Amino acid sequence: KKQPRADVSAVAGPKKDSTLIITEKPQAAQKIANALGDAHKYSEQGVSYYEVERDGHKILVASAVGHLFTITYEEGQKGWPVFELKWEPSFEKETSAYTKKYYELLKKLSRHAKDFVVATDFDVEGEVIGWNVLRFICKQETAKRMKYSTLTAPELQKAFDNPLQELAWGNAYAGETRHILDWL
Repeated sequence: KKQPRADVSAVAGPKKDSTLIITEKPQAAQKIANALGDAHKYSEQGVSYYEVERDGHKILVASAVGHLFTITYEEGQKGWPVFELKWEPSFEKETSAYTKKYYELLKKLSRHAKDFVVATDFDVEGEVIGWNVLRFICKQETAKRMKYSTLTAPELQKAFDNPLQELAWGNAYAGETRHILDWL
């Protein structure tokens, strides 16, 4: 009796055929997607994301909803103050449970991405949000960085076509430092 052939795509995982643009807010995801082309809106568990084809390349645009991660302490420490800290998903706190849907969608979409672009607000908070999504969800060390001041189509197109080649590390480190100091 002949055995059925295994589905090779299921074994190999999803095809990495797209660029994932990570935004800070749902409105920014929509504006960026619409600026880059004829955006198709999709939704999973009530969380929207967009797909755009530009110059024959598939682009996925999805958002965080602000911080998807928060600082907490490593277990097992005694006494006070506690200095060994870590980032953990915000949805592990009851007040931020709604963020899990955004976390899960970004995780799923990142499996299809060969390239990553951070398009969060260009400030210390935005940089930390993008950096945390990259390192903890997408498992990436860095990404290209869109830098824009307004959500107008011409500026968003220019920012996409001329990205910084990596994160704004000064902003990222300053933002993370502020979170650690606030926690302490």
